[in-house]
Amino acid sequence: MAEKTLLEYWFILYNRKVIIFVITLSSMITAGALSKILSPVYEAKAVFFVPKEPDITTFFTSPDEIMARSPLMPTSNEEPHGPYIGILKSKTIAGLVQKDFPHKTVENLMRRDMDFVLSDEYLLEVYARDNNPGLAADIANAYVKYFKQLMGEYSQMSQSERQATIEEEIAKNEKRLSRAKGILKAFQQKNRTANLDEEIKQLISMKTTFESQLENAHVEYHENKNKMLAVKRKLKDEVRAFETSELVITSPLLEKLRAQLVDIEAKMATLRVEIKESHPEYMTLKRNYEEIKKNIDKEIEIIIKSQVKAPDTFYENLRRQLISLTIEKEGIEADIKGTRQVLSGIEERIREIPKLRNQLDTFVSEVDRYKRLTDTLKVNLEEVMAQTKRAPQVAVLVEDATPPAKASFPILWLNVMVACLAGLAGGVFYCFFVNYLEETREKRIYRLWKVLKSIQE
Repeated sequence: MAEKTLLEYWFILYNRKVIIFVITLSSMITAGALSKILSPVYEAKAVFFVPKEPDITTFFTSPDEIMARSPLMPTSNEEPHGPYIGILKSKTIAGLVQKDFPHKTVENLMRRDMDFVLSDEYLLEVYARDNNPGLAADIANAYVKYFKQLMGEYSQMSQSERQATIEEEIAKNEKRLSRAKGILKAFQQKNRTANLDEEIKQLISMKTTFESQLENAHVEYHENKNKMLAVKRKLKDEVRAFETSELVITSPLLEKLRAQLVDIEAKMATLRVEIKESHPEYMTLKRNYEEIKKNIDKEIEIIIKSQVKAPDTFYENLRRQLISLTIEKEGIEADIKGTRQVLSGIEERIREIPKLRNQLDTFVSEVDRYKRLTDTLKVNLEEVMAQTKRAPQVAVLVEDATPPAKASFPILWLNVMVACLAGLAGGVFYCFFVNYLEETREKRIYRLWKVLKSIQE
């Protein structure tokens, strides 16, 4: 076949213009009729965006957050919006919407009746189609509502898990805190470490006082010793005036009473360091001390009466002085012994305090650590519980879907125009096809004849 010029193509179409007109007109009439017959479909649009900055508001904790209001803006990037469109297209959100609109199926919502578009302004647009304009608007708004609900539930799940974990940790730390407090209390009761700083001051003060008393006691002891030597020398001078006899100024009972007196004085000196003099235990020791002292005086009186025959003599007076000095000596020795015991206890206690302080600091720091940790966990728990009650701003509605006034399908003028173009293209194609058949008719008949002839032979 020879190639045709543009003019020849034009003559082909011109010669069959009636066919082209009929096909185009019939297409337009058919499209118009179908547009009138088909039920109208309405399309509603809801517009929202997910804020660029997360809605973070704290109630009890103090992060570096600004509590002032700030404008909410969408993310000016396409990539972060991919997951949001995926959630909108998910079967989960379609199932939630389908429960509110039973006449819809999940597959129709996922494939045919819904569209989700990210606009050039980075806003998420939800398109819903239905024969009822009101239902179309409700479906579009339902998608926005359930999108917020799903996003809130996703964060709520993590909050619930966090709350359970924090409550478990609080219970564990309260047990640890109670155990640490018990250990600290037992240690303080055992070692009397209520206030070591105050105690060390008192111990140093008492040590100074008792050291001064010990020095005074030594001085008194030497004075008493010198007095006794002087009295004994006088007694030697006066002994010739009496019958030769042994001077007895002691007895087993007196020695026993003196030993008891020394022991009680030592205990009283020790208790004066640890407790007050008004304490019942100290008062009991004091009464025993007075009673033993009276018994010593009685025993001395008995010794005096039994040994001396002339109570008004100078010898008797010297002997009485010697006995008094002896008793005084015993008392001074008891004071010295008791003071030394007390000083030994004070010094031992002072040596113990650094070690006790280290142990006490360890127990106290352990208690403080668990207390701070428990307090922090409780504040975090209150924060989690407050956040659980709060509805975060996960999506901002820009345009609420309203029932559309006009149907989106079918559109009469658009359908007729499309049908016109389609009919015109179809008519032109038909004309060229018919012209081709006419031009190749003889060749096809000749080929057919040759085939039949070959079959007959």
